[in-house]
Amino acid sequence: FKPKPPPPPPPPPPAILTEPAPLISPEEQAKVVKSADDQEAEVRWQAIVFLDKMKVPAAFDVMFEKMKKDPDVDVRVKIIALLGQRGGQRLAEISQRLVAATRDPLPEIRIAALQALDALGDYSVGSAVTDCLKDPDERVKLQALKTLNSLQDKKAAMIEAERRRQEELRRKSE
Repeated sequence: FKPKPPPPPPPPPPAILTEPAPLISPEEQAKVVKSADDQEAEVRWQAIVFLDKMKVPAAFDVMFEKMKKDPDVDVRVKIIALLGQRGGQRLAEISQRLVAATRDPLPEIRIAALQALDALGDYSVGSAVTDCLKDPDERVKLQALKTLNSLQDKKAAMIEAERRRQEELRRKSE
């Protein structure tokens, strides 16, 4: 006579959704996308901020388009700064778009793009940033050097953190 094995553990509870439910429907989101083409610069900017917060699939496409073609330089600079705070799965694409913005005719846009590349921390853009050292505007050259210095510092800090982590793992295994 064998005793019965204990019953299996209960299943884990369902996962809690970490993303809030959308505030508006897809149809209403489409209206917000259209607001990104409004005549008022502040309306366009607020529409873009909202699309970004809602993680609307079209948000990046709208931002990329407006970053290049919005008639208001301040809106373009704000969009570039916002893109500098993003990354994740779209890091390479964002970096590529920001590198393209470093060739914009307006120095304010080129400077904002360099600052956003610095904020992203993507080391692969080093040679593109170096190209900005040939820029005719001294402010752009200065920002290019600041960005290169910052990216180098970030890379050195990352390497040092990894070295310490490996050392800690080695100590724990002994």
